Amino acid sequence: MSFGVPLGIAGVGLIGGSIALRARERGVEVVGFDRNDASEPLVNRRVNSLQALANECQTIVLALPLDATLLAIDALRSRVHLQLKLVIDVASVKVPIVERAGGWKSFAPSHPIAGTEGSGPQAARSDLFADRVWTYVSTDAQRDEAVRSFIETMGGRPVAIDAREHDRALALTSHLPQVVVCALAALLRDRKPLPDLAGSGLASTLRLAGSSWEVWEPILKANSAALVPALRELGEHLSGVAEELEAGTLERTASYFKSAREAYDALVKPRQ
Repeated sequence: MSFGVPLGIAGVGLIGGSIALRARERGVEVVGFDRNDASEPLVNRRVNSLQALANECQTIVLALPLDATLLAIDALRSRVHLQLKLVIDVASVKVPIVERAGGWKSFAPSHPIAGTEGSGPQAARSDLFADRVWTYVSTDAQRDEAVRSFIETMGGRPVAIDAREHDRALALTSHLPQVVVCALAALLRDRKPLPDLAGSGLASTLRLAGSSWEVWEPILKANSAALVPALRELGEHLSGVAEELEAGTLERTASYFKSAREAYDALVKPRQ
């Protein structure tokens, strides 16, 4: 364990709370900063400000919404007297984070490819990161060693990645599915199908529909350059299906079903 302790966590929700639980299982003291009282059982003790967290901890995890993470980076960087060994974020977009933290030797941009449809401290679980890829942006050999040690302590598999490559990939594998599921759920709300006719397939499809807009709004805005073309391309595919159904020919639609199986086998099946 090459990262400094005690471990400070700003934002003790699903991700931050899961980090806290895992760290405490490994005997690491955890100090939390979160205004939600439900986070208290997840940490050893709480402080009432980011400044207090930084005064007590050598390692800090910023597990906050994107906008709040950017503000926290500014706040911590401005305290040049703080002896922080490692500051790590977990935001699902990396380019804005890297740009804001550029040149800060203590900072390690990262993102665990893990989560659930739940949110808040009540959804936290200590095995959330078990054998899951946890990406980080390589910045410095010594800092990279510390962040890899941290990720491995959490049970994750550290994978170095370029920030722009990360954001382009997440636009397809995370941000696009989130928008599509919410759009589908909104359509279903408006059409009001009979609940008794909603089976397990719809339940699994709508798993992401309960996600928080407050969390997602800054993510979608920050990664719009990668997300917009994907949304437009998907829209063209859906329009093509409608046109084929109207014409009574389904050749292209049949190819989508074949491609869907191949995508499932490549992206989902190996992780089950």
